[in-house]
Amino acid sequence: MEFRNENILLDVAVKDKLALFDYIADYAVTHQIVADGEALVEAFLKREREVSTGLQDSFAIPHAKAAFINEPIVLFLKLSQPIEWETFDDKPVANVFALLVPSEFEGMVHLQMISQIATSLMEESFTDIIKHTNDVTLLTKTISSAMNGEY
Repeated sequence: MEFRNENILLDVAVKDKLALFDYIADYAVTHQIVADGEALVEAFLKREREVSTGLQDSFAIPHAKAAFINEPIVLFLKLSQPIEWETFDDKPVANVFALLVPSEFEGMVHLQMISQIATSLMEESFTDIIKHTNDVTLLTKTISSAMNGEY
């Protein structure tokens, strides 16, 4: 799967998790990733009710799996202000990798996407770049490397 510059959304101003999911849904509808933004928000919320997708060190990986998602995609969102989220370190989230996966890809592709990002988040060199730069080209290169298992 190719990770592109347009998958990076910087300086995202949202007040909470629901507003973030609405923002992602609006983006997904505009880019024809989904036709139904409300259904996407509900898919994110359903997943959060099962177990929080907040990690630690300001990161979260919310994900939605559904038949109405047109293509597997990863979005990276850097928030202008951290938001509350249930995390392992009880700290707010400012860096979000949102995964949208069509039902037909929910097995191996979904697990591979989460695994590659989560593994990369254990690498200080990766998290330093993600947290401290707004250079879209560098972010795209760094996230692409992670998604290709090169971190």
